[in-house]
Amino acid sequence: MKTKVICGLAVAIVSCSFAEGRWTDLLKGGNLDQWTKDAKKAGSWEMEADGSVHLPAGVKAGGLFTKSTFNDFELMFEWKISEGGNSGVFYRAANGKSPEYQILDDEKHVRGQWEKSRAAALYDLFGRSDDSSYKPAGQWNTGKIVAQGNRLQHFLNGVKVVDVEVGSKVWNEKFSKSKFDNPETYGLMNGKIWLQDHGGEVWYRNMKIREL
Repeated sequence: MKTKVICGLAVAIVSCSFAEGRWTDLLKGGNLDQWTKDAKKAGSWEMEADGSVHLPAGVKAGGLFTKSTFNDFELMFEWKISEGGNSGVFYRAANGKSPEYQILDDEKHVRGQWEKSRAAALYDLFGRSDDSSYKPAGQWNTGKIVAQGNRLQHFLNGVKVVDVEVGSKVWNEKFSKSKFDNPETYGLMNGKIWLQDHGGEVWYRNMKIREL
């Protein structure tokens, strides 16, 4: 009898935990209802039949922003870049001066020459620690971002490639050499997720997020 009670309690605890960390599909229903487009730009991101959101080549659409803001979260997504393409997933966004999960064709884009701007890097701060999981332009990659407290992590096709602490000694050293000038707020603010229009054709799909 005691065993049944304990098991029942354990189930209840697990159920509550799952409820608190419920995943939200950011492209649910094959539409952009949970996103805001850049009103200053004439072009547009498009939803495709397979449920992916697509930025066509040569279209000046501007960024695509979530309506909701997030601080501590886990974001899962798939991405595909065109030849020579460049994009990024920004988070804890503060007027663009915020962490970016780099999306890039490492082979054909000039930024592929530098570790800090290759695919899955924490742009201009930390390059990816492992190159083995990268898939080239035209192929789908799986990305994941985990932001919790001061810790930021990037994953590429199941491999953790960035794991850093905002405000740590190595962070401060890297930040001082970067182009950013907002150390008090960078990577620490509650903000939107936004997809970057950097002039290259790019696709995103299966985007889901849960708060931690």
